[in-house]
Amino acid sequence: MDYPKISVVIGSYNRRKLLELCIDAVREELHHEAYEIIVVDGGSTDGTVEWLTAQKDIISIIQHNRGKWRGKPLTRKPWAYFMNLAFKAASGKYICLLSDNSLIVPGAIMNGIDLFDEMLAQGVKLGGVAFYFRDYPVHKQYAIGELNGVPHVSQGLLFNPALQEVGYCNEDYLSDLAHADLMFRMQAAGYRFAAMRTSFVECWPKDREGEETALRQQDWRRLHEFWPDTMQSPDQPLPAEFPPRTGHVRPAPVNRETLNRLLMVMAPSSPVATVSVITVVFQDPAGLEKTIRSVLEQTYPQLEFIVIDGGSQDATQDVLYRYRDSIDTVVSEADDGIYDAMNKGIALAKGDYAIFMNADDVFASPDVVAQVAPYLDGQTDVVYGHRNYVRKSGSMVQQKSHEASYVRFRMPYCHQAAFCRTETLRCWPFNMTYRYSADYNQVAEIFRNGGTFRQVDLTICNYASGGMSESGLRPYLEVLKIQFDNFGDGPHMKSSEYMKGFIGQRDKLLAAYTAEGKPNTNDE
Repeated sequence: MDYPKISVVIGSYNRRKLLELCIDAVREELHHEAYEIIVVDGGSTDGTVEWLTAQKDIISIIQHNRGKWRGKPLTRKPWAYFMNLAFKAASGKYICLLSDNSLIVPGAIMNGIDLFDEMLAQGVKLGGVAFYFRDYPVHKQYAIGELNGVPHVSQGLLFNPALQEVGYCNEDYLSDLAHADLMFRMQAAGYRFAAMRTSFVECWPKDREGEETALRQQDWRRLHEFWPDTMQSPDQPLPAEFPPRTGHVRPAPVNRETLNRLLMVMAPSSPVATVSVITVVFQDPAGLEKTIRSVLEQTYPQLEFIVIDGGSQDATQDVLYRYRDSIDTVVSEADDGIYDAMNKGIALAKGDYAIFMNADDVFASPDVVAQVAPYLDGQTDVVYGHRNYVRKSGSMVQQKSHEASYVRFRMPYCHQAAFCRTETLRCWPFNMTYRYSADYNQVAEIFRNGGTFRQVDLTICNYASGGMSESGLRPYLEVLKIQFDNFGDGPHMKSSEYMKGFIGQRDKLLAAYTAEGKPNTNDE
């Protein structure tokens, strides 16, 4: 008989919707492989048992663990008992351990198998490969648990011969802390564990029952008794998370489709907007890396990252290559200026909203997108906040945004502090007639055409000074033309900050323009 290479083991109880998602993802991942799925269910009452028995590719083990039978309460079986039922039934070389609240990101299992095969071929005595996971929205970053610096396989792969050698889980434990004991016994037998940095799992948080918490407290003391040289002092209380999520926490490019599948089932009334972060760069490797790091530090999970490079011929290309796995889309080709590049980003964006964070600009904090996200309702065209203006000296000053109606007098907010609905940007892309102030023209057009705006009291970005629209005669002429074209002539122009600035600096602006060697065509 040809046995499967992979046995997928899942414990379940009353999470049918999540279990179906979990199994569908496994089927999609392994459809070209020899595998089996083993589900151990604790007697679910939500239709899970009926659904499982109708699935012809699942080995279903139903062990009722709650309620009464023939007038007597059922004796509760421990976590280790259920896992051993599945482990002993598994015929695969590798056991993929998942939960009924988990959803693998495509590639997770096969990436782990590849690492396992490679390390075994090198002669490593490998017992397991841990997958990175997170309980969204409790945790925004992926992590693995660690025990004394060793990866803990709570979601991942175990080597079946190793489980057989150590005798599976110790059923003296009453809770899932038996898993920690299993890891210790495998280590004592000489097995090593590895973490697979390209294997990710999304999990939906689940509350522990009061009885389960009490059992974990008992097992905490039992762990200390069995492993006095490995565990911390028994006087220390059981941590809220054990094994602790220490070290190894790392942001990663988010598979939006996977998370959306999870959210659509578990939180259909709380849609999560996807945000496209668009970065434009040309010949600025240091500024680009600074911006990339800021984007990757964001805790918000639903980010798409697009970089539009104007065909740089310097170390910018090295930066793009180094971070290639963390950027969803990279375009590197000659363009017709910054607004042409930004329009390319708009055309490529798949997010519900988009924000421009160009090279050398950064988000004000790692959680700022997460803070803005509740306001991204899909109806508001522009959600914007404040900026920190970073001077060339390095000093920084906060600059507050204004109400959207202030657009008649000047730009009401910094473009790097605004989240714009992607469809709105496509309706009003940057008008490339303007070389310096197309962003201002875009805001004016959206406002004039009835677009909706929402100002939030948050500092969104640190904006680096020195943009080409900040000084000179040409930018002033452009913004004044934009004001006249969008809002006409009238009393409001007397309150225009651009008009006041132009009048106040007219002689200086003209002198600087003339000094450039351009002919002065002023007839006055």
